Amino acid sequence: MAQKTVIEFDLDRYLRASKKLDISGIDWDGIPKHPLSDGDVMCMHYMMDIETHTVIYLRDLLATRAANDPQITAFLSCWVYEELWHGEAFSDFLRAYGIEVPAEPKLPDGSTPMPTRTKRTQRFREQLGVGHQLSLLPTMMGSMVFRDFIGLHMTWGAINELTTLTGYHALIRRSDHPVLHQMLNRVIQDERRHFAFYRAQGKARLGRAPRPARRMVRWMFENFWTPVGAGVKSEEEVDALGLYLFGYDDKGREMLREIDATISEIPGLEGLTLLEDYLDAALERSRAQAGYGGVAPAPKIDESLRGAGSEAWGEPAEMASA
Repeated sequence: MAQKTVIEFDLDRYLRASKKLDISGIDWDGIPKHPLSDGDVMCMHYMMDIETHTVIYLRDLLATRAANDPQITAFLSCWVYEELWHGEAFSDFLRAYGIEVPAEPKLPDGSTPMPTRTKRTQRFREQLGVGHQLSLLPTMMGSMVFRDFIGLHMTWGAINELTTLTGYHALIRRSDHPVLHQMLNRVIQDERRHFAFYRAQGKARLGRAPRPARRMVRWMFENFWTPVGAGVKSEEEVDALGLYLFGYDDKGREMLREIDATISEIPGLEGLTLLEDYLDAALERSRAQAGYGGVAPAPKIDESLRGAGSEAWGEPAEMASA
């Protein structure tokens, strides 16, 4: 008799509670009254782009055997909807701040402007080109030849979701903007539920997988894992985000260690230090190249939107050097 997989996640409750991100009560008029640093703006652009890109990840996954699992597809239907509204919230926030045409910092000089949000997303996907489209092929092949592919993908998703919500916590630490804190805390609530699903699926599926399959999954992570957004963003852009959020003090490193410790609880991944190893590599790259991963100046905002008290702001804080 086949071993029954027990998933420690109430999927029915999640599906019935799933909804668009609640942004009611957020002080949108107060957003331009508090400063964002150049690093804060860089992080928000990155997060907006990746949250909006989630539907492409869904496209790739549905081309695999995961599409046959009704629990997986039910979750993903709500997941992609919620992620879309996360991206919209970041876009609305930047617009309310006074950045009508969000200019993505093209590190290190940030001189390349991007079009408005809708066109930005289209341009963003088109610039990835045929190579990104063909990346679907190894995913499909892996699904066909590796019986425990779903366990691998769910675990990969767990790491991505935990890294994402930890990144939002880190941005709260770095930014002094009270309204941004309010919005991020709401996004984090969604991301916690997403992480809980992925982790429950990964633990259950790898928990029942034979030892050779677990070794294969571990080998895949040791050799092919990359941080959230890699492949969509350049290595320097990924490093810039990591260095800004986690590479400037011991607390940032400790946050990554906590991710590694949590992922190590999944069968077969004991002792992995993916996130801390990534930070060390990013720091090494920053030391080898002057100005690497620097944050370009934030786009200028409409001074009339700042409101009372803006004279006391001062200049945005510079990114701490690695």
